[in-house]
Amino acid sequence: MNTFSDVERFLDSLINYEVDTPLGSGRDAPKLEPVRAAVRGMGLSVALPNCLHIAGTVGKGSTAAFAQVLLSLRHRTLTFTSPHLISARERVQLDGRNLPDEAWCRGMTALRDAHAGGRTPKLTYFETIWLFYLWCARELGTTAHVVETGLGGSFDATNVIDYSTAVLTRVHFDHTHILGKTLTEIARDKSGIIKPGCRCVSVAQEPEALAQIEASAGRAKAQLLLEDRDFTCTIAGEQVHHYKFGSRAIESLDNPLRGEFQRHNLGVALTAVLAIEPELHDDEIRAAIAGLHLPGRMQTVPRHPNLLLDVCHNPASFEELGIVLRRERQYSKRVALLAMMKDKDARESLAGLAGVADELWITQAPTPRSAQPDDLVESAREIGFLARTIDRETAYRELLHLPLTSQGVVCGSFYLVGDFMRWLEHA
Repeated sequence: MNTFSDVERFLDSLINYEVDTPLGSGRDAPKLEPVRAAVRGMGLSVALPNCLHIAGTVGKGSTAAFAQVLLSLRHRTLTFTSPHLISARERVQLDGRNLPDEAWCRGMTALRDAHAGGRTPKLTYFETIWLFYLWCARELGTTAHVVETGLGGSFDATNVIDYSTAVLTRVHFDHTHILGKTLTEIARDKSGIIKPGCRCVSVAQEPEALAQIEASAGRAKAQLLLEDRDFTCTIAGEQVHHYKFGSRAIESLDNPLRGEFQRHNLGVALTAVLAIEPELHDDEIRAAIAGLHLPGRMQTVPRHPNLLLDVCHNPASFEELGIVLRRERQYSKRVALLAMMKDKDARESLAGLAGVADELWITQAPTPRSAQPDDLVESAREIGFLARTIDRETAYRELLHLPLTSQGVVCGSFYLVGDFMRWLEHA
């Protein structure tokens, strides 16, 4: 492979559960053995030094971003996240920056040739990029690692890691057809990333989820650090937090990510990092956090201050978006352009926008997994929304022509938000 376009063509030839193949079809349900076999065949290591392994229903991406900027103060830090907004390059970053295309070409060529030579089984899109991450860890000699699970925990491809600090964000309902229909079942799967004798750091959880996390940590004989028991991250002002962990207190942390809930993600990331690097200075922590930028998370669009982008895609994240929007009363009208995946709970998700969106413009995301707009309109109208279907590009143009007294919110899917961002680059 000589260009990133070659890499993309190779990746697009693989089974991709994220966009077009129902999970459970093709190569059966999630399993770890193909990844383990590929790791062996490539001679890669799953003993990643200073590794934070993040699972949860909401907040994984934000938590990974907080952890990355903090660990990068002392380490060459390699981060693995998913899905991406614009380019697969976003999924593997070194110290918060995309890797050069040359690294992608070399790594993916090595993976392709290993499979062609019979040294590795056929992998999915997600598994292949995860193997590329492990290849990069070896080639770059990175000294700290931030790894976000793709789905669940126990059987996620990333769960081949040998030793890590497990970081659990808020556990809520999503992917119930795979992970289970109760918080106990979902928490059991996600807490499957807790490794024997390692550390686990968790945000405050619903009692049902917390009981399962405590049980999983107990079976693994893992040290469990819990928000509101072992550490706190409290509100001190608009997007300003105070943090406390044992005798360590850090005041006046300016958090650029909007939403009161971000204090939980900041707190759990900071606790996990300080357990590894306790000598980080307060001022450098403040500066690192204040400089964080995370696209697509309640992001105001440059040059269009009345447009907001958010990748909320399940009931819990829609609820958080609704809380933020209710506090922003400067607009006379608010329009939400959204698309959702057909395996999501549309009614429960849309309920989070009740009372904050005057109109819903419903479109189709650029992926076969997208729900049909007519079905979403029906669900929206049943719970009282003024809703209509609309073509994506028509909606994009109309959003740009909203008066500054009106707000446009693009939400519901990584794929829709990413598509809008790409379109905006050429508008």
